[in-house]
Amino acid sequence: MADERGVAPLRALAARLKVPTEHAALAELVCREHLHAHRAFELKPATVLKLLTALDALRRPARLETFLAACMADQRGRSGHELDAYPQADYLRATRDAAAAIDAAGFVAAGLTGPAIGQAMASARVAAIADMKAKHLQS
Repeated sequence: MADERGVAPLRALAARLKVPTEHAALAELVCREHLHAHRAFELKPATVLKLLTALDALRRPARLETFLAACMADQRGRSGHELDAYPQADYLRATRDAAAAIDAAGFVAAGLTGPAIGQAMASARVAAIADMKAKHLQS
């Protein structure tokens, strides 16, 4: 459930204030994807991977941190929730780490080539996220 309503006003504001492109792009991602972060525990592992991919979090973990800070601010910005914990942040960091641990080397060594490597990596990353989710639910 992405939130599209704020995208157009956000783009207009970013243009008017001449916000640097990288900041405007991340702000748009926050606008679109923050509800996924709030509902992280409910998401299927494949959806978590799509979120991490949309954020480019596997290659740029600092971008995930900025995204999570904005999501936490959104959560805590609601009256009565100023001191709420935001366990979704630790969960999404853990799923990011699990997914990022999967690399192409093993698939290349197994004889895969081209798009088959990407497909195998995506499947392995979804499985790693599923394992992380199962461990998280047990704790």
